[in-house]
Amino acid sequence: MKKALMMMLLAAGCLVLAACGNEQTTYDPGAYAAIDNEEVIAGIDEITERVHKGELTEEEGITELREWIPKPEDYPRRNIEYIIPWGEGGGSDLYARQISRDAEKILGVTLVPNNMPGGNGEVALAYALSQPADGYTIYGAITSQVINDTLGEQPYSFIDDTTFIIRNQGPTEVFWTRSDGPYQTWEDLIEADRDNPGSVTFTGAGALADDELRIMEMNNQLGTSFTYIPSNASGERVSSVLGGHIDVLHETTGAVIDLYRAGQIRPLLVPSDAPFDGIDAPTTAELGIDISIGRWRGMNAPGHLDPTITVYLHNVFYAAANLPHYRQFEEDSYFHMVDGYLDYEDYRAHAEEERETIVQLLRDLGYME
Repeated sequence: MKKALMMMLLAAGCLVLAACGNEQTTYDPGAYAAIDNEEVIAGIDEITERVHKGELTEEEGITELREWIPKPEDYPRRNIEYIIPWGEGGGSDLYARQISRDAEKILGVTLVPNNMPGGNGEVALAYALSQPADGYTIYGAITSQVINDTLGEQPYSFIDDTTFIIRNQGPTEVFWTRSDGPYQTWEDLIEADRDNPGSVTFTGAGALADDELRIMEMNNQLGTSFTYIPSNASGERVSSVLGGHIDVLHETTGAVIDLYRAGQIRPLLVPSDAPFDGIDAPTTAELGIDISIGRWRGMNAPGHLDPTITVYLHNVFYAAANLPHYRQFEEDSYFHMVDGYLDYEDYRAHAEEERETIVQLLRDLGYME
């Protein structure tokens, strides 16, 4: 099944390159450096803050944002397709739909969601890259696309062949265990692994996704032998830990916060430089552990957009992310605990750095030459 899927992706990728090769150029950082966007961002911040203070209604805020944010000439003229590489109801789907609510009011056109799950995001990416680089296709990206880039099993590159627009969400995963289990602290896990290497088991979403790479990065750094057992079903992962079949769950905070509040699970470690509000566990920074790989969400576009369109889309989604509706969504889902925002330049730079980190990790572990 996996082989058949990969063959489909490779075929799609070849069609992508054939269809779009004459449209794609290369990323030109100088073109973005020539655009002074600081004043625009400051104005967006001022308008959205006035909405939060009640000085403007949301409708008035939207109107002011539409007037304030500079628009490219004759764009957008029609609806924009938003490709979501995962199924309905998941984190990427909710992110896309929630931020689109106000973004399309600012744009003045509809953002049309299109869920295209499969291939760890590659089915959707192959489709997106078959579309023109005209700003009418947006691709909802996560860390998996950088990982897939690193593995190099497709004839295109997420980093090299797309335009980076904005990143809104950063990693909010925590390492959890059942409250009545044998491990009360992170040190308990380390000691158990030292006594019996490979005996401590972890679970997360998927194989060779950001969950597993975090465990690999930790094993490589600490000299541990934690065993990773993937599962694509969130409910199955939780049940396996609550039932004592697996020791540790790597899961987004918002997905299991009710279990934590009910006293069924305890946090062992927060993979972050700063503590998470309300989560009683040490951070990796406090323990001297450097974890650089984590799950983020952002937006890209196929090919290399006109920089004025890129900056405009960035500003629209930046504004939408700072209005009350999306802010409330992030708080309800516990994504607010990490400031995941990166603009178009920093987002690309982070992805490039993350790719280098993953390549080095896989080389250290013997997966790559």
